Amino acid sequence: MKKVLFMAALTAISMNASAASVVEGNPTLIGDSFGFVEGPTWDAKHQRFLFSDIPNNKTYAYDLKGALSVFDNNSGYANGLAIDPNGNLWAARHDRKLSYRQENGEKVIAAATYSGRPLNSPNDLTINSDGSVWFTDPPFGIQGYGPQEAKEEQPVRGVYRYLDGEFTLISGELKLPNGIAFSPDESLLYVADTSDGWVYRFDVDGQAVINKTPFAQVKAPKGAEPMADGVEVDQKGNVFIAGHGGVGVFDANGKQIDFIAIDAGHISNLEIGGKHQDLLMVTAYNKVLLFQMK
Repeated sequence: MKKVLFMAALTAISMNASAASVVEGNPTLIGDSFGFVEGPTWDAKHQRFLFSDIPNNKTYAYDLKGALSVFDNNSGYANGLAIDPNGNLWAARHDRKLSYRQENGEKVIAAATYSGRPLNSPNDLTINSDGSVWFTDPPFGIQGYGPQEAKEEQPVRGVYRYLDGEFTLISGELKLPNGIAFSPDESLLYVADTSDGWVYRFDVDGQAVINKTPFAQVKAPKGAEPMADGVEVDQKGNVFIAGHGGVGVFDANGKQIDFIAIDAGHISNLEIGGKHQDLLMVTAYNKVLLFQMK
């Protein structure tokens, strides 16, 4: 794989970080010429981040030495990525499939239909400690953000759970379910609804969810509609939300404690990783940024 080194000469993006911010100063610019980036995930075994470039049908790897490389040249127009306890790389794909890639590179399609009908467009996902994969299924991939446009065939835009061939609709309550993440103890599930800009919180009741509650909304610039895309939760239970113009950070009670301003057309997703869980990768339209966390 061709590798390009981005070391000390990396360009920084200007931002205003207050002393109380959860990140330190300016981020490292990993690149700014991608198509549309999404789905970052931390690969602890190989000490690297992986992220998607949806329209270019690629997955990239970025390691802690500053090396950027193409990990997969045919990702299935993957969006969300996550690694399960067995080291498999799961992908929510805009070609209407949920799949995983094994260490040897072999890909397995886990799901492409529900109740005999094609999925809309698996978008983002998170993996529970029991190995179950929870993912959202809005129609973005069949509305021009995937390999081809198509009609929706599912009666709802669902949140699903998949484990060992068992496939369950967890919730059909959201209009445009998007980012998804568990609380550290997995008792809570956070799901973004891009239709209204809210992140909703559910109580996890075994293999189901109950008590849908509005949790947080990143304030939008004047004249703009609120937006919520990717969601990430840190070890303290703080919730990071990709919103208009940056990342809103909320404590476990829904109080906003920080806003990380980012100059980009669309802040799509984010992931916390690194040896000490002290790095924050943010995908932002055609840019990928890496912040040092405090």
